[in-house]
Amino acid sequence: MNVVKSTFVVMSALLISFCFSDGIQAQSREDAITKFNEGFALFNEQGDFLAAIEKFKETIVIADEVGEEANDIRERAVGQIPRLAFMNAAQQVRERNLQEAVDAFEETARLAQRYGDDQILRRARGNLPALHLNIGNQYFRNERNEEALEHYRRAIELNPSYVSAYYQKGLVFRRQNDIDRSLENFDVSIDLAREAGDEENVERSQRAVREYLVFLASEQIEEEYFNRALDLLNRAAGYGESASLHYRFAEVYNNQRRYGDARTSAERALELETGGRVDRARIYFELGLAHKGLDNTQAACSAFRNAMIGDFRSPAEHEIEHELNCN
Repeated sequence: MNVVKSTFVVMSALLISFCFSDGIQAQSREDAITKFNEGFALFNEQGDFLAAIEKFKETIVIADEVGEEANDIRERAVGQIPRLAFMNAAQQVRERNLQEAVDAFEETARLAQRYGDDQILRRARGNLPALHLNIGNQYFRNERNEEALEHYRRAIELNPSYVSAYYQKGLVFRRQNDIDRSLENFDVSIDLAREAGDEENVERSQRAVREYLVFLASEQIEEEYFNRALDLLNRAAGYGESASLHYRFAEVYNNQRRYGDARTSAERALELETGGRVDRARIYFELGLAHKGLDNTQAACSAFRNAMIGDFRSPAEHEIEHELNCN
């Protein structure tokens, strides 16, 4: 802003020298100068970007009527309009008026295109996708899913490679239990992030898909639909590993009497688990069941002892005292 202000100061000083001729044309040129200085004052003294823009537009009209003699004034006015429009839009962002900022940047783009400022045009358009994303996120937090989706779609229209917009669409469809469309958008976000070498966003999207599928599998396990759960877990495994994924594998395999697979999955879950004893207790319990199924009594007793905490204390004690008779 200081650069713009200093530019205006220079221009204001220069314009004083323009007022030297007599006659009708000199007066008309003087009118253009006066109008330009009014615009300068509105911006410099009052910070009123929009009112200043209107004065510069009026300056252009007057300069066009004067003709070639006022071309320099016209050029100066033309040069300020897109910049002031951009500053107004940026002010809306700083004040967190996001929808107003969208409108202001769209108007900035129109003015920049009209007055031939390609740099401001690119900058204005470049701000719009992130604004739509942020507005969509506000709607998402308030569970206004359709409004959120509309802004994510608009962000993608403006930037087809916008990883975060696809990710957020995946979250909305996940909330709506639309598995196919959720995974479709997460997959696009993964592909785009991978193409850009953005491993952080690759992992973010993979984690979101994996956790979603593991959650769906857990619901199937509760209903004792173990084959359905296994299908979901196998899909989840395509998005990387986690302790919860392998824990659910162990749970399914134990219920299917696939004790060797259950032991392998439980051991891998323990390797990946970063939580404390409470988080590891459920895994140790499944490991104990796997060893019990394999007739590895000593290993089963050890696993159940490690599971004796929180919600798993009572069932682990039952296995130790009544099922295995551990010493």
